[in-house]
Amino acid sequence: MTAAPESAAQFASLFGGGALFLYVVATGLYVLNLVRPSPVAGRAATAAAALGAVLNFAALYARAVALESVPYRDLLGSMKLFGFFLAALNVVLELRHRDRSLGPFLMPAALVFMLVALLETPVAKAPSPQFKGSIFALHVTLNMLSYAAFAVACALSLLYLLAGRSLKSRGRALAGPASRLPTLGYLERATRTSLKVGVVTLLVGLSCGFVWASRVWGGQQLRWGLDPKVWVAVATLLFYVVILVRARRGAAPVTTARLCVAGFVLILLSYTAVNLLVTRLHSFT
Repeated sequence: MTAAPESAAQFASLFGGGALFLYVVATGLYVLNLVRPSPVAGRAATAAAALGAVLNFAALYARAVALESVPYRDLLGSMKLFGFFLAALNVVLELRHRDRSLGPFLMPAALVFMLVALLETPVAKAPSPQFKGSIFALHVTLNMLSYAAFAVACALSLLYLLAGRSLKSRGRALAGPASRLPTLGYLERATRTSLKVGVVTLLVGLSCGFVWASRVWGGQQLRWGLDPKVWVAVATLLFYVVILVRARRGAAPVTTARLCVAGFVLILLSYTAVNLLVTRLHSFT
């Protein structure tokens, strides 16, 4: 009975180590391609990032088998999922906008999350039966994907603000490696893409959470309806909906960038302080 979970835990560690190695390679190649542009280095960086994301996903799946539950119900497991989404979104944005200049900034973040996540122990306590099922898994997965998308939007916005300030202070085009940073136009488009992904996934993820909670606790709406995590998540969704609507209606890109950075403070509070210190129903187990 325990052979399969133990074997799965070993595979999770193996796949996780492989993903970490490929993230290191991808990060190095992306930085090299930024400093000294090379089609070979660029394609190799993309391939390493994509393959690393595949191994990261395999590690998550193996851990799910080992735990017989969602593999990211604890803090370190969720960080492994966060790293996967950062790497995957980096590849998606690269293919969507045909630009590799974001890789040197997103892949190091994915690398750090994966490195910290590998500190987790492969065996955790058995989950409560209520924390199982496809709806619960979809709820957690989509919420984490929205967090990653908003993190990418924040990173893009910071780059936009820094690049815009540099151009304004210099009064001329950037030179050297700085000239190969993402253009302001690309940063605007990629930010809107990230916001769309974040808003849609958070909306669907919250909806799945409401359906799951109503099934588990029935008429006890006060048990989960008043949970601080729920209110923070709803407030976060409304805030980002406003940002996205304003951006689509032609709001100043600088204002959108500043709001994205401010909004990510809500994500950090929801992911750390609320989960660890405030809520009971959504605390990491």
